[in-house]
Amino acid sequence: MPVPNDERLALPVEQQALLWCMRVWVAGLRQPIEAGPRIQDMMTQLGAPDAAPFFEGMMFALQHGATRQLAVGCVCWRQVSDDERMLLEMLGLAQACRLFEALLMFRGFLTPEGARAALHSAEQLGVSLAGAGRFLPAPEAEVRRFAFASHTGAGPRSPSSTLH
Repeated sequence: MPVPNDERLALPVEQQALLWCMRVWVAGLRQPIEAGPRIQDMMTQLGAPDAAPFFEGMMFALQHGATRQLAVGCVCWRQVSDDERMLLEMLGLAQACRLFEALLMFRGFLTPEGARAALHSAEQLGVSLAGAGRFLPAPEAEVRRFAFASHTGAGPRSPSSTLH
């Protein structure tokens, strides 16, 4: 039975899986868990086992290139933070070959080198997922809101784990 008020359930299955992977990856930074094999298993379940290294490459770029802390919840957290939504939307933009928009958004909270590395990994992740018939929604008007919020540091933050 679905849990009431679980924002994750409103996301398409591909975004749910990527959100879970983000959260597992961040948990692996703080706890002695094997995040890599879990992420690999999730990508295999999506039919895109070759996507895991690209996902981990993007997360590595986020970890080492972030100019501010990113709010990433624990795996069981029912809410989806603004930062998590932003990352999911950037992945959708990258998969849709809207690379300039994705790069602008990445530049809102990453160093230039980190943004380029994250974009390259996100683009390859999108190609891998598309090869498996998995497509992410690409945002429309919301892009401006996140782009401006990430440049100014505005927007609510969750009390969850942070990535920096």
